[in-house]
Amino acid sequence: MRQLDRRWLFRVALCSSVVLAIELSFAFSLAWGTFTQSGPPQAGFGIDFSVYWSAAVVALTHSPAAVFNQDLMMAVEQTVRSGKLFAGTSGPWLYPPAFLIFLLPLGMMPLNVALTAFSCVGIAAYLRSMWGIVRPIGPLALVPVAAFPGLWLALCYGQNSLLTAAAAAAALALLPTRPILAGIFIGLLSVKPQLGLIFPLALICSRQWRCLVSAAICSFLLWSVSALMLGVDMLPAWVHTVSWFRHTWIEHNPEIWRGMPTVYAAARRAGASAQWAYGLQAAVAVPACAVMAWLWRGTARDELKAAALGCCTLLVQPYLLYYDLAWLAIPIAFIAVDLYRHAGRAFEWLLLVAAWAMPLQSVAATMIEGLGHWTPAVLVLLLCLIVFRHRNRHPAGQTAEHGRSKLSDLSGRAAHF
Repeated sequence: MRQLDRRWLFRVALCSSVVLAIELSFAFSLAWGTFTQSGPPQAGFGIDFSVYWSAAVVALTHSPAAVFNQDLMMAVEQTVRSGKLFAGTSGPWLYPPAFLIFLLPLGMMPLNVALTAFSCVGIAAYLRSMWGIVRPIGPLALVPVAAFPGLWLALCYGQNSLLTAAAAAAALALLPTRPILAGIFIGLLSVKPQLGLIFPLALICSRQWRCLVSAAICSFLLWSVSALMLGVDMLPAWVHTVSWFRHTWIEHNPEIWRGMPTVYAAARRAGASAQWAYGLQAAVAVPACAVMAWLWRGTARDELKAAALGCCTLLVQPYLLYYDLAWLAIPIAFIAVDLYRHAGRAFEWLLLVAAWAMPLQSVAATMIEGLGHWTPAVLVLLLCLIVFRHRNRHPAGQTAEHGRSKLSDLSGRAAHF
């Protein structure tokens, strides 16, 4: 079975290298067009980063609370975003104060310099954290990691998904051996709190008290420092803006549903009311959390536990955009390591390949009317695969190898006797 796994790995790495070359060419051409043109880009490399940079500029030149002033933010954003795509619009600032304090140094730089620094840090952190997961497979595993479409979507949009995914991947990779450091990385996820909600449940179920305390302390310090630096009035303004965004955009804006690979968005596009859509989202999220808690409470392998948490984190989100699927690399990588260490069947590797392609499918779903997002279904299948591998701890191929080993050992003993 290990020979089969190596063949699959080689084939995946070979195909991924072709995809990586295409992604590099596209990203380079997009970046070249963005950095070399004289005026504001109509749509270019890192276009969503303009919201981060504008928020930092507004906070430094006016006041931190001014980032929630939509008119002021629009005035700054329109200096770096133009064209019909952005006419009369601005990206609202939806992040808590804990994230803004990390962006303030970028507001002191020119936009292109700040975007370059942000992108380089994101790529480096993402690849380093993912290497901490796939190291048991070997360097060849870095090829599909680097070519993962979710990475390039987040990079080209200038989103923070690479940084949050890197923190989550580092936490899960370090948890078995360095729980306190893992807790620090979990605490950093409080810059985007909805992505860290499942971690406390997993830590409680597995009785990882040191990690839980470390995460709580890190989150508390991060939010306390942000309150001291930016002012306590930032928190109620953030809560009000998030509530407005949920009501105005998530619940009553059909355009945004096209880019959301979630059960909630699928239900809304199918004609369900917001209440029914939230109910269907809960109908998937609650069983997923129950399965994840069962795995973390029991004797499942560390790779399977981490993969289940990654799947569950994405499944429970009613609001998730396709560039957030950079997180999907986490369960894929952990399942791949488990397949490599404990033997995997062809259909299991094929499911990972399908999951690897989901960010591309999500992009296609935004362009092709009626296509829909397949990511929630694939996440459920991944969770089922994790349960299957936990319940069948000795796959057929591994059992056969074990039987042949025992037969050879018995034959040797008989000959010696």
